[in-house]
Order: sequence, then structure tokens, then C-alpha cells
Amino acid sequence: MRRLVVAAATAATLGTLGLTATAQAQPATQRALTITGPASAGIVVGIPTGFQEAATPNTAACTWTITPALPKTVTLGKGGTNSCTVLIDGVWTAPKVTTYTLKVTSGGASKTKAIKVTAANSPAEADATGVGSDTIQNVTDQFAADFNPGVAAGGTHLFSWDATNPLTGAIGDSIAEKSGCSAIARPDGSSAGITQLATFQKTHDGKDFCSSFARSSRARGSSDPAFAPGGVAFVDLAGDAVTWSAQATTNAPATLTTAQLAAIYNCTDTNWSQVGGANAPIHAFIPQSGSGTRSFFLGAIGVATPGSCVSDDGGLLEENEGVNPVLKDPNAIFPYSIGKYIAEKFHSALCITKSTCAPNANGIICTHTPGKNLFGCDTHGTMALKEINCVAPTTGTGANTVINSAFPATFQRVVFEVVPYDPATTDHIPGPTSPVGGVNLETLFGASGFVCTNSKAKTDLKNYGFLVTPLCGVTG
Repeated sequence: MRRLVVAAATAATLGTLGLTATAQAQPATQRALTITGPASAGIVVGIPTGFQEAATPNTAACTWTITPALPKTVTLGKGGTNSCTVLIDGVWTAPKVTTYTLKVTSGGASKTKAIKVTAANSPAEADATGVGSDTIQNVTDQFAADFNPGVAAGGTHLFSWDATNPLTGAIGDSIAEKSGCSAIARPDGSSAGITQLATFQKTHDGKDFCSSFARSSRARGSSDPAFAPGGVAFVDLAGDAVTWSAQATTNAPATLTTAQLAAIYNCTDTNWSQVGGANAPIHAFIPQSGSGTRSFFLGAIGVATPGSCVSDDGGLLEENEGVNPVLKDPNAIFPYSIGKYIAEKFHSALCITKSTCAPNANGIICTHTPGKNLFGCDTHGTMALKEINCVAPTTGTGANTVINSAFPATFQRVVFEVVPYDPATTDHIPGPTSPVGGVNLETLFGASGFVCTNSKAKTDLKNYGFLVTPLCGVTG
């Protein structure tokens, strides 16, 4: 009887307070506020990097602070359910070890977490470092963000130098690819990256190549080093395609044939009325000469050398950047990677200065937030992809937009990593035993490697607009 009386008295008391026994018990079952994400990050000065932290539970609005203040070139992007996820990303500009205190407040509770960031001046000799193509630089940065946290200290990490300076947009500025390497002019584009790889420049102690791999959006060319000892191997990564683009408001027609594109780029046709458009001059543009997209597109339309009417803005026109001022012209035509366009328009953060995507005073172009790609910004501007031979370049809508598998085969392509040829492995990718260049790239780029088999890597390819291919890791 005593226990029943106590229980009854307790229930009566709660009733007086307007509560219930069930409500009384709920706070004891609430989950404590936690922050999940890496407790440390090893990064390299001058190379974009980022990582995610998330608070749980996320049932109430979250507010975040971090101390000491992040460098001005690094942002804290908030998003997700109740803004309970943050992205810490950007470009560190000075080598330094800093322990940050990240604090989240949610539902009246607070939680802090220490995050140790080690910013090195350059990648270590044992790291896999790449240069080259703009088209696949962002997805390669994403591969690094997903791969590196699982690598033990002293192991081979993945780092990739952008085609242009990620803060200033400068072309050809000085970089030292690895520790112990002499500074070089930053390679801008596929051809420039392959050329640098093929120098086989070594670290000062002679142990490792400074360039471990090159990113390429074009296939092997006749002037590239052979698929043989002392040469290079092109390793399939993913599928892409290239089409032409024009402003959303344009004097161009909706579709062009392959022959019409050739006539435009060899300057036989110079007025849009000659190819089904309005009576207005054609202003044909092409990316700078090191661009793999330029090389591929000209090959697809059968033009060896563009005519004198075609401009690359004095070598300053970067591929896949629709915000370039010279393209803000209703008469402009410009080749564009369909995969890169999908990533920009549907999966990337908007630029702070949307019309130009010019960096702000701190070198920030956009603030990345959860739910969007961690690398790259929406730089398509107001350019629109156009049809070739009456076939649309994409299918689907919004975030589900993908490259049209029915797009003309001539304009479909593979994008590659290019590596030193290793005669000791069956696929000729440098492997675990005395690899050519000093770095085991098989675990990254081989058919059984990270980029071909890891589920995160496959999701990365899709989010950055590319097609997963069963030929990933095939060499030639």
C-alpha cells in the first residue's frame, strides 16, 4: 500500500503543476549534445581543403562559434537541419599548427570540441600530388577530402594543385609541388599538367617525382610521352561530354550540327544567320591553349587550328567559366564541359558577387554550405548549354540533371589521371613495390583503388557532374 500511496501522491503533485509523469521522465532520455567530425586535419598552404562537423541531436536551431578566428581566407558555412552542420573550408595561407575550439549551442545546451589543424607549407615527399585540368580539379579536391582522413601519419596523402590560384585567379604563379621540390609556374590545364609530369622532376634527394600525376580532360595526344617505360599511362576516371554554350538571351539557334560548328571555328561562317540564327555576327571563343576541353572540342569538330576570328582572350580565357566578361555577349559561343556545368549550376554554392564571381577582399568567391559541393562555385553565369545535331546535352532536372547518354558519341569523352608508366605492374600504374616516381598510386587510381571502388568517390563523381564508368582504372 505504501508504494501505491507514494505513486498516487506523486501523480497528484504533478497534476497540480500541470504536468504528467510521462513528461517528467522525458528530460532524462534526451540525448546529450555532441559534435561529430574530424578532431584533426592536415592541410597544405595554397590548396583548397575543407571538412564537415555536425551537431546531434539537431531538433533545435544551432548557433556556432569558433576560436581563435579562422584565417580570412577560410569560411564557416552553416546549413543542414536547423543549421546543425558546418563546413570549415577555404585556403590556408601560412604554415601553422592551430587548435581551434568549435562551440555549438542548441536547445539551451552547449558543446565544445577541439580541432587541431596542421597547415604545412607543401605536401610531403611521400604524398601523391597532381596538377593540370580545371575540369576535374574540384572533384579531385573532393577525393582528397574523403581519402586523407583515413591515412595514417606518414602515409601517402592526396593533394591537388588547382589550375589557377584559388584565391586570386592568377595564372602561372609559383608553386612548389612537394617538400624538396624547386618552384615551378603553376600548370594551367591538361596539356600543361601532362607536360610538367613528363619532366619527371625529382625532389632534391632524388627519391620522388615532384608531380605524381596530372589531371587530364583530353585523351592521349601524338606528342605525349609513350605508353612505355620512361613514358606515361592515361588512367580512365569517369565519363564526360562537351557541347557548345551561349548566353540565355542569344542570337544563336538552339542547335548546331557538327559541320556548322566546324564552319564557325574555322571562320567560314561568321554570321548567325548562316547557321539558322539571327542576322548578327558570330563571336567565337575558345579556352586558353593548355586546356584539355579546347583540345577535345576542336578534335570533335575536326578543326586542327581555330581560325583568326576565334578568341581565347589573349590566353586568359579559362575553360568552363561562364562568368568571364568577354562571354557576356548575345553573339558569343563557347565550348563547355557538360559535367562541369552540371556541377556548377545544380550542386555548387552561388558566388558572393554573382555576376562576375570575383573574389572578395579576402579571396573568397563563395561560401560553401552543407548540401552543396565542398569545392568549386557556381561560375556558369548566364550561359546555357546548347544542342548538337538536335540532341540535348542533359536529361533530368535540378539536382537530378545528368549527361544525356544519347548525346552524339563524338562529343562524349573520358577524363583521366595521367601517371608515370611503371613496367613492374600489370596495369602500369606505380604500385607498392619500388614504384616509378616513388609513390604508390595503385591504391588511389587503380581499378581496385579508392576513386574506382569507394562509395564516397562514386557519389563525388555524380555530384560533380560526371558519369561513373565500369572502365575506371583502365590504362592506355
